[in-house]
Amino acid sequence: ATLKMMSSHHPNSFVRDRAKSLIMNHNGIRAKQISDIFSVQIRAVYSWIKSYEDKGFIGLYTKKGQGRINVFSSFSSEEEKCILDKIDQGDSVKETTCFINENLSERVTERMLKIFLKKRLCLEKNTMLAQTSTKSRRISIESRAIEEFNESDER
Repeated sequence: ATLKMMSSHHPNSFVRDRAKSLIMNHNGIRAKQISDIFSVQIRAVYSWIKSYEDKGFIGLYTKKGQGRINVFSSFSSEEEKCILDKIDQGDSVKETTCFINENLSERVTERMLKIFLKKRLCLEKNTMLAQTSTKSRRISIESRAIEEFNESDER
């Protein structure tokens, strides 16, 4: 019952797929057919099954540190600044991607660059919001202190 719920309602698509594959395997569908349905290697299906048998539901999750390494993490801060400057100057994502591939050590796609820029923008927005809220708190505390001082002065 829990696997059925996970297969349809879990927020992570990879967990839903793994739960579905386990249900399919339990219903007699072979690992080769499951691998074709989910477009993965047959080893992956066997790995999901073994992981579930060994660890239970926790085995359906990806461990921390697995997955693709972010290409942009290998760039120095100067290279990152250069990329952001190209975008600020009005270069398109396609032009910037070509620039990165010709001049820097890593190969990137337009999609990778868009994801990097989106994450960077979110990070900058969150930083600005945090600074703004800190400033507004400081201002409100200062204005309350001034009001209290004025009230006590009037007495």
